[in-house]
Amino acid sequence: MLTRQIDHPVYIETNEELARFCEQWAKASVLALDTEFIRTDTFYPIGALIQVSDGTGCFLIDPLPIDDFTAFKGLMTNPDITKVLHSCSEDLEVFDRLLGVLPAPLIDTQIAAGMNGLGFSLGYQAMTEALLQIHVAKGETRSNWLQRPLTDSQIHYAALDVAYLPEMYTMLTDSLIENDRLPWLQEECDKLINNYGGPNAIRQHYLKVKSAWKLSQAQLGVLQLVIEWRENKARERDRPRGRVLKDRSCFEIARLQPNSIKALSGIDEIGYKTVRNNGDDLLVLIKQGQELDQSELPPALPKPLPPANGTIMKRLKAHVAKRAEQLNMAPELLAKKKDYESLLRSGFHGSEYQLPETLSGWRKKVIGDDLLALLAKEGV
Repeated sequence: MLTRQIDHPVYIETNEELARFCEQWAKASVLALDTEFIRTDTFYPIGALIQVSDGTGCFLIDPLPIDDFTAFKGLMTNPDITKVLHSCSEDLEVFDRLLGVLPAPLIDTQIAAGMNGLGFSLGYQAMTEALLQIHVAKGETRSNWLQRPLTDSQIHYAALDVAYLPEMYTMLTDSLIENDRLPWLQEECDKLINNYGGPNAIRQHYLKVKSAWKLSQAQLGVLQLVIEWRENKARERDRPRGRVLKDRSCFEIARLQPNSIKALSGIDEIGYKTVRNNGDDLLVLIKQGQELDQSELPPALPKPLPPANGTIMKRLKAHVAKRAEQLNMAPELLAKKKDYESLLRSGFHGSEYQLPETLSGWRKKVIGDDLLALLAKEGV
């Protein structure tokens, strides 16, 4: 495996330097980006470094001493500059927290790699090896990025995370253009921005609780209120959700609906401190949930598919796998487990099968219509 020397990155640590380099970057059509952050004991990621490459060199922005990001925020929202990141979900949180904006338009090279047949959820190191035959060391992944000064090793490692992105972006997108798939990539990456957060995000967090489908609508009403309370407390205190109240405890509160401090204390994994400081609040939430009108309750969650659906599920997956092989794509990019389940559930009780929203857009023509036709042929 080859190694390739990169120029020493430019370290930017003043408002004036950042504004000056933003003038240079404004002339680029593509900016490669990455972030380093710490998120051990906090709800929000603490941004420690922003890496930038405009194709001519690597630049490291130190956000700790800088307090004026006006020019950089302008670049992040400039519609004429494509922002390129790899596996960007956590980076988006850093940009949102640090800048209050998201980088758009956006291309995620991890998705682009999957559409080029390089595998699903391909790491940056594996991608540089596959495309450029270059090995990128990952030795500083868990180092302390908030320490100052950063070590030479940290600076080199951080620069490597964007050094090759512009070149690989070009390779991946050129290939997709040849196969008329660039609009697919753009649609997927637009979703990353459009589906980020949103006004209903907190209200929907209860859906992420394992086994929530076991609860009745009345119990789900309590769970939604408790999870929403926990989410707001975690943000207010800037502490991980589990430090406020674990998922299992939230589930048990909704299931058992204790009506006293003593009963609440018996819930799994609720500590004495939580009961002492927040017990009364939780009891109020439980009562509020119990008093919700039927029209205010969340809808019942679907149960796992019955075993009888196993055979048709296998046939659907086999069809997707075959189609993915024809397209030289990762099958997970075409359809995921939840997509199959939603599709099959839509036909329960004799209803006509309907594609879930996740199989709309480019997927409808590529695989969605095929799955509907297969179900019709099977007569299930």
